Amino acid sequence: MRFSAAALLVPLVLSCDGGLAPQVASTTCPVGICGVVHFRGAVPDSTDYVRVVVYDSIPRTLTQVSSFAGLSDPLPLGPDSTRYTCCITPLPPGSYAWVLVVWKKVGPLDVNSAPALLEEAGSYLNPADTAQLGVVTVSASSGVGGVNIVADFGRLQSISAFFPPAAVAR
Repeated sequence: MRFSAAALLVPLVLSCDGGLAPQVASTTCPVGICGVVHFRGAVPDSTDYVRVVVYDSIPRTLTQVSSFAGLSDPLPLGPDSTRYTCCITPLPPGSYAWVLVVWKKVGPLDVNSAPALLEEAGSYLNPADTAQLGVVTVSASSGVGGVNIVADFGRLQSISAFFPPAAVAR
């Protein structure tokens, strides 16, 4: 099953520590979750920003979208790929059920505008079964690298496709 709730980044005032630049994939990460986002397709003209978002559990309602565990800095969109580090503070040790790339359309973001402005561009998939989301487990001693994601701008998925109509209306 593919999850497509564009990561619902309501409020997006958080930012992430760590530089972003095109690099080769790495399997090491000093803190949090790190990896490479590989971009496919043309970036829409209406792009405000693209970020990596981390959830400890998958949100089931629109009101849960602001419950993300971590958020990257906006990703540079010029190169075919870019390295990311997440997040503003080290993620606590534990399992994270959803790591995804979120595309945001230009416009003011709040819970009511989220369905029209946020879309999922790609998610981290289980390397052993790419039909399933990949769970990332962060230890107390170090971060997790190699959490690579393909972000396909030709296959953006609206968050309204993820939540039942009654949940989006809230």
